[in-house]
Amino acid sequence: MNYDFIIYGGGMSSQIVALALAKDNFRVCFIENSTIKKSESNLVTFLSQGSVNYLYRVIDDPSELNQFANIEKITCRLANTNKDTSITFNNEINSALGKIVPNKIITDVLNSCLKKNKNIETLIKKKSIRKKMDSKKLSIILDEQKEIFAKVFILSTHNQNLLDYNKIKFISRDLHQTAISMNVVGQFKKQNHALQIFTTSGPLAFLPYSNNQASLVWSLKNDSNELYYKKSDLESQINNYLEKEIGSLKIDNIERHKLNFNFAKKLYEENTIIIGNIAHNIHPIAGQGLNLSIKDISLFSEIISKYTSIGYEANNTMVFKEFNQLRKIDNAAYSFGTLALDKILSSKNSLVSMIANTGIKILEKNSFAKHKIVKSATGAEHFNTL
Repeated sequence: MNYDFIIYGGGMSSQIVALALAKDNFRVCFIENSTIKKSESNLVTFLSQGSVNYLYRVIDDPSELNQFANIEKITCRLANTNKDTSITFNNEINSALGKIVPNKIITDVLNSCLKKNKNIETLIKKKSIRKKMDSKKLSIILDEQKEIFAKVFILSTHNQNLLDYNKIKFISRDLHQTAISMNVVGQFKKQNHALQIFTTSGPLAFLPYSNNQASLVWSLKNDSNELYYKKSDLESQINNYLEKEIGSLKIDNIERHKLNFNFAKKLYEENTIIIGNIAHNIHPIAGQGLNLSIKDISLFSEIISKYTSIGYEANNTMVFKEFNQLRKIDNAAYSFGTLALDKILSSKNSLVSMIANTGIKILEKNSFAKHKIVKSATGAEHFNTL
């Protein structure tokens, strides 16, 4: 079988890029991995308003996402100072910053759209997958039996058989942190308002997705005492930070996730494009992980459509080079910026804390700088140029 694109990966990024390309009438083969045991998670995703608008373009029915309230304000506060030092970001009047949606809901919506789309054929990888290149001809062999062909291969998961790691250099590191993700319930004093508190143990994010349900994500250093707290003690500590501002919270369930950093210096090799966590797996402090991938996907599909509309093939080297060049700065800025931000705002050093405290106070008074940050974080600058 011949396709325009073959896509392999198990996350939301691979699903979104399949739908985006199919929307432009490209023939797509989406390969699922049956060997990965999928388990439901309590994780949520902050979708910037730009990402929300883009998803509405590629999915069939946005009603599932519409049930989740818009986030209109995000407040960031330092917890390691005697005085209350905080900064609040909001968008233009009556304009949302984005939505917080459980990952399970996003995945279910995307899966449903994949099954209905006539331009997408789904195949199942049961045992093995490998890639062959012959001149500009690319093929994927599934389970040593079925061979399929495409102009471009899109990969969103690490696999030694599918990517030449000598041609794409990665910067990877163990962050020595563990994120505790918790579903919580309560009567929130503030609606449509997310909060992030920078504690000396790590950033604690309050991410509401309904009037009385929210996710808490606490990114803790691996030597933090909080990692060993019982549920009741953890609940008590969280309420010490949040009860005055948010209200009393009750923890429903808890998961732990090891944090790693990964950054690809290039987004392609030969006829292979990398999308998602394999390209940039970043610290969750700014909630930009999936949003970066959606920016990648939207630009890639835009460039592909531009070149093919004037007669070029989808695997033309100019396509890959332009895509890589245009996404380089934004991806690097968020990837390494979040690392620096976490280190500075969670520092126990009094001098660093004083500088951070002063910087937040200055930024809070600078409406122009805050507006620029909001435009970047919501994707307004990116999507307005497409």
